[in-house]
This record gives sequence, structure tokens and C-alpha cells, in this order.
Amino acid sequence: MIYLIGVDHCRAQRKKRGEDMSDCQREFQSVVESAIQSIHPRLLAEEDHPDFLSHDGVDSILLKIATAHGIQDQHRFVDANQAERDEIGYRSQFGPDRVPLMAHEIMHHFPKREEFWLSKIQNALCENVLFVCGWGHVASLSALLTRKGVSYLVRANKIGAHPSDLEFYDEVRAHIKENPAKFNNPNCFCTR
Repeated sequence: MIYLIGVDHCRAQRKKRGEDMSDCQREFQSVVESAIQSIHPRLLAEEDHPDFLSHDGVDSILLKIATAHGIQDQHRFVDANQAERDEIGYRSQFGPDRVPLMAHEIMHHFPKREEFWLSKIQNALCENVLFVCGWGHVASLSALLTRKGVSYLVRANKIGAHPSDLEFYDEVRAHIKENPAKFNNPNCFCTR
């Protein structure tokens, strides 16, 4: 079974080196430690990569928790680094018209990364996995797990999500729902 925890990466999942933990980060830590105590996961997996942590000057709070509990060998970073993103055809879309660009990223590119993550934990799926990802992925990752017949439970979601981020994603989801034809084209501008 996969237990999902959806977070804001910067506010909850990562800590700037040399700084104290924020209330939001302590909340994340509490949720993870509670999950560890109740589900006894075989694996702690997270959407992140050491290259990105190093570049951003931050540490993984999940890795620190795993180390503190003596289970660091059961921790795994599952996100693709930049070379792997290029290989799987993942591109973030940037520009002034943020809502439609994010809608295209969710519909055409999130599935590529989520499949990549799933391949990274495939060998642990017969046991409990605690999986931390950006809260914006929880709905699409849940749908992927359902399609693959993988049991899951959303343990917590939107830890650290800012109200303006929630509003933005509501706009994006509404745009997707109102414009389904835009996202059914396999040769869409965002995939070329």
C-alpha cells in the first residue's frame, strides 16, 4: 500500500541549510513520524533529487527523519534529475499565461514524471510505502495508482499549501474541465 503525503516542497518538505525548522516543517515532521509509527513503511520515498537539493542549498526533512529513526537505508529520492527529465520528455511550461500553461503541464507532463516515480518504487509496492510528493500531484498520482491497480491512501495533503496556490490550482483545474479538447491532442504545442 502506498500512503501519500502531499506537501508544498519549499514550505514543508525542504529546509534551508543552517535555518531552524518552521511551524509548517514541524507539522510535516509530525505527520511523517505519526505515519512511520502506525504503518511501519518498508520505504520512505519522496519527490526530490539530491541535485536539486544541492543546487537550492536545502536539505530533505524526510531524509533527516529517516536517519533519526535509523531507517535511512529505506529512504529513496525518486524524482528525475534534469538529464532524466530530458530523456522522458518532461518540460515545465513558462510564460505570462500561467493557467493554460500549468494545465498543459498537469495533463501532458505530470504523467511522465509520475510514471518515472512509480518505476523507482516498483520493487517495494508489495509492502507499505510512505510517499511524499507535491500536493499538486496527489490527484493525478492517485489516478495513476488506480489505473495500475496499486492500493493507496492519502494520509495527508496540502501541508504548507498557501491559499493563493490553492486558488491558482482551482483556476487550472477549471480551465482543464472547461477545455477538454485542448488536452486530447497528443501533438500539442507543449509536447513538441
